[in-house]
Amino acid sequence: MKKIIGVALAAACTCPSQAAGEQNKLDTTRVNNLNEVVVKAVRAPKSSPFAVENINKPELERFATSGKELPMLFARTPGVLAWSENGVGTGTVYMRMRGAAGSRINVTVDGVPLNSPEDQCVFWANMNSYAALMGSAQIQRGIGSSTNGDGAFGGAVSLATAAPSMKPTVEVTGSYGSFNTYRFGGKVSTGLLWDHLVLDGAYHETNTDGYIHGTSGRSGSYYGGLTWFGDRFKISYKNIGNFEHTGQAWNGVPACNYDGDTDLKAWGIKSYKDMWKHGLGKFNPLYESLNIPMDDNWAPDPSQPLTTERYKMRDGSYWDQTTDNFEQSHNILNFTWQPTDRWSHSITAHYTYGYGYYNEFKQNTKLASKFGINEMYVKDGELKLVKSDAIRKKGLTQNNYGALYNVNYKDALWDVTGGLSMQLFRCNHWGKVTYIADKTLEEKYFTNGRYKYYDSDADKNDWSWFFKANRKFGKGWNWFLDMQMRYVNYQTDGINDHFEQGADGNYKNQSININENYFFVNPKAGISYDANGHKVYASIAYANREPERNNFTDNIGYGNPSPERLLDIEWGYQYQGENWFAGVNFYYMKYVNQFVMTGEKSDIGEALTRNIKDSYRLGAELSAGWSPLSWLSVEGNAALSRNRLHNFKECVESWDGAAVWNTYKSSTIAFSPSAILNGFVDVHFAGFRATWHTNFVSKQYLDNTENSDRSLPCYSQTNVNASYTFNFAKRMLGLKQIVLGADFNNIFNRHYAASGYVYYDWYNQGKRNSTVAYIPMAGFNCMGTITLKF
Repeated sequence: MKKIIGVALAAACTCPSQAAGEQNKLDTTRVNNLNEVVVKAVRAPKSSPFAVENINKPELERFATSGKELPMLFARTPGVLAWSENGVGTGTVYMRMRGAAGSRINVTVDGVPLNSPEDQCVFWANMNSYAALMGSAQIQRGIGSSTNGDGAFGGAVSLATAAPSMKPTVEVTGSYGSFNTYRFGGKVSTGLLWDHLVLDGAYHETNTDGYIHGTSGRSGSYYGGLTWFGDRFKISYKNIGNFEHTGQAWNGVPACNYDGDTDLKAWGIKSYKDMWKHGLGKFNPLYESLNIPMDDNWAPDPSQPLTTERYKMRDGSYWDQTTDNFEQSHNILNFTWQPTDRWSHSITAHYTYGYGYYNEFKQNTKLASKFGINEMYVKDGELKLVKSDAIRKKGLTQNNYGALYNVNYKDALWDVTGGLSMQLFRCNHWGKVTYIADKTLEEKYFTNGRYKYYDSDADKNDWSWFFKANRKFGKGWNWFLDMQMRYVNYQTDGINDHFEQGADGNYKNQSININENYFFVNPKAGISYDANGHKVYASIAYANREPERNNFTDNIGYGNPSPERLLDIEWGYQYQGENWFAGVNFYYMKYVNQFVMTGEKSDIGEALTRNIKDSYRLGAELSAGWSPLSWLSVEGNAALSRNRLHNFKECVESWDGAAVWNTYKSSTIAFSPSAILNGFVDVHFAGFRATWHTNFVSKQYLDNTENSDRSLPCYSQTNVNASYTFNFAKRMLGLKQIVLGADFNNIFNRHYAASGYVYYDWYNQGKRNSTVAYIPMAGFNCMGTITLKF
C-alpha cells in the first residue's frame, strides 16, 4: 500500500504535462458511464417507486473533514438516527433507519456487501473517514430494490468509491478540535498515464480522547487503486483497508443505581440530566468504579461527594481501558464492459480479511460461570465458588470470499438488469483469559500467559440472483418489476462462551451444533408517473431475513429461531419547482416473526431477542425546500411513525429466582421514536458556505413495554458548520485551492442522551425496580480544519 501511494505521488508530481495531455484522449462521458455501471445493479433509478436519498461527492467531501463516521451524515435524511459511544461521533457509531437496527440495514460498497454475514451488522468503527473515499451514496428506505448480501429490513445504503481523477492531484487535510480530537490524511492520483492507466491512493486517520471516560481511540482507513481504461471497458483493483483501536462504553452511564443496590437519589440524581450536575455524565463503568461514601452504619452518606476511581491491577497499576481492536482489508477486482450503448456487464471478485478482539476488565467476577474455572473455597463452613478480578479477551478471525456478475440492457423504453452473487464466509470465534488477580489460579490454569475458555467455527454460504425490469409507457409512466431468490446455509460448531451448571455444581461450556438452510423468494413491483416536475409512485415488496448468530447461540435450549418476513407497501408524491420542492412518502411495513427484545439479557448486558409473530411500522416521511435567493436555501424533513407489537410477552427477573412474564396486547416497539425532525438553513456565496442544522428526536422507549420509567426523553440539538474556499488562478508551488472550515456542534450545550437501555430491572416483593443506562452525547464542541489541494 505504501508503495502504491508512493508511486502515485511521484507520478503526480513528475508527470503532470503528460497525464494532462493524454487524459483528453478518453471519452469522459463513456468513462463516467463505466463508473456508474459498477453500482447500477444495486441502486434505484430516478423513476423507481421507492423512497430514495442521494448524497453527492461535494457533500461527502465537506462532511469528511468533521472526523465523524458516515451514519452521522445519514442522520440528516428522513427517519435515520445515529449516535456514538464516545459522545463525539467518531469510533464506535451506530445507526437506525425507521427504528430498525444496524443488522437490518444492508450496506454495500461498489456492490460488494459490507455487512458481517453472521451478525449482519456493519461496524462503522472499522470504516473511519470513508466519506473521503466515496464518490456518492444512495439511501433506500424500506425494502427497496434488490441488492447483494443480507436483507434490507429497515433500508439499504449503497456506497460508491470515487472515480479516479483523470488529472494529477494531491490533497492533504488536517483537523483539530474538542477532546483532543484530530484528523489528518490525504489522497493522490497520477492522472491518466499512457492514455489508459490511473493509480490513486489515500490515507486518513482520526484520534480522540472521547467525551466519555476511557473512550480514547485511534482509527483510520487507507485506499490504493489501479484502473486501466480501454475503449469500452475498465479493469480496476481496489484495496480498502481500515483499522481501529477504540475505547468502549457499551454499558453506558446508569442514571440512579450505579452498583445495583445503592439509591443515588439522596445526592439529587433523579434523572439522566442530573448526572452532569455531579460530574457523572462521563462516567464509564467499563473503565472505572463509583466510590459511594457510607456512614458508620454502612448506609449511604449524602454529605460526602460521589467520586470515581479506576480499576486497580494486582501490581498496583491501573487498568487502562476496555478496548475494541479490529483490522480489515477489502480487495475488490472489477471488470466493466460496455460493448454497445445499450448493453453493459460488470464482473467483480472480492476477498475480505478481518481480525479483531476486545479486552475487558471483569471486577470480582465469578470465574466458574464466566470462564469455566471451577475453583472452590470454604466460607462459614460452606463451599463457595471463587471470585476474582480478571481480564477477558474475546476475538474472531474472518475470511470472506465472493463474486458478483451484473448485466444491464437499456433503450428508450426498457431498463433491465440481472444479477448473480456468491459469498463464502469462514470465521473462528475464540475467547481467552489473560489476567487473574489470584496469582495461584493464574499459575494453575494459564499456558503461555493465557487460558482459552471457548472456541467455535462458523461457515456461511450465501447465493442469490435477481432480475429487475423498468418499462416506460404512455407519457411519463413507468412500471417496475423485481424478483430476487436467495439461498443461505449457516453452520457453526464448537463450544460457546456461555456456561451451564451440571449436577455436580461445576460449570462447563455450552456446546454448539447448528446447520440451517434457507431459501427465500423476494418479489417487488411498482408503478410511477414522472413529468413536468411531478412524481407519483407506489410499490409493494416482500422480503425474508435469516436469524443472526446471536439468535441461535442465545436460543440454545429454547429451539431454533425462525426467519423474519416483511411486507412493505410504499406510496408517495414529489414536486420540483423552479426554486422549491416538496414531497411525502407513506409506508406500511408488516412484520411476521420480527426479532424483538424480551427483557432477557446476555452475560455482557446485551438485550436478547425472540420471534414475535405480529408487529408493524406505519409512517410518513416529508421533505421540503425553498431557495428564495441564489445564496440562500431553507430545507427540512420529518419522519412521523407509529410502531407497534401485538401480544408481546416480557420477561422480568425476580429476587426469588423465578422469572415473571408479563403480556402486552399492544405496545410501542423499542427505540422507535414517533417523530424525527431536521431543519437546515444554508448560506453560500463566493467561496463562503455555512449551514445551520437543528435536529429533534421524540421520546423513545428502551424496552417493549411502553413504560415512561424505562424511556429516553426527547431531545433537540443544533450544529453549525462554515467554510471558505480560496481558489488560485496562478498556482503557488502547485497549490490551486485552500479550504478553511469549522464545525460547531451542540451549540446550545444541550445535555442529552441519544441512546440507552434498561440496566437493572427486577421485581422485589411485588414491586418493580428499574434503572436506565444512558449513552450521553458531548455538550458544546468544535472542530477546525484546513485542506490543501494541488
